[in-house]
Amino acid sequence: MRFLLRVAAMAFAVWITTLLPLDIAVTGGEDEWWTRLLVFLAVGAILQLMNQIVKPVLTVLALPITILTLGLFMLVVNWLILWIAAWLTDFIPEVTLTIGGFWLTLLGALVISIVSGIVNGITGSRD
Repeated sequence: MRFLLRVAAMAFAVWITTLLPLDIAVTGGEDEWWTRLLVFLAVGAILQLMNQIVKPVLTVLALPITILTLGLFMLVVNWLILWIAAWLTDFIPEVTLTIGGFWLTLLGALVISIVSGIVNGITGSRD
């Protein structure tokens, strides 16, 4: 149940980020409102799985440079997770996450992290 709440929070965070001019877009499911919702939930599930599987490995590998930059390199790790998720959605029909340039996407990754953290805190899915 906690995973589903986190997926919903991530989908909401991605939706909020696509409303901002940050070169992040989700395409697919333009037929009905519920298909669009399913597309955002699919992108949220991919991002949440990436956060649970790949991000701990990248965090350990990037630990020395993260210490040197006083934690700011974690923004780059978040961007890399977003980039890998965008690459993975190319293989899923009807679901596409597209990202633009590095700096705007880095800011988008920051917005996704902040919004999903706030929603996870409100729903109590993060202990």
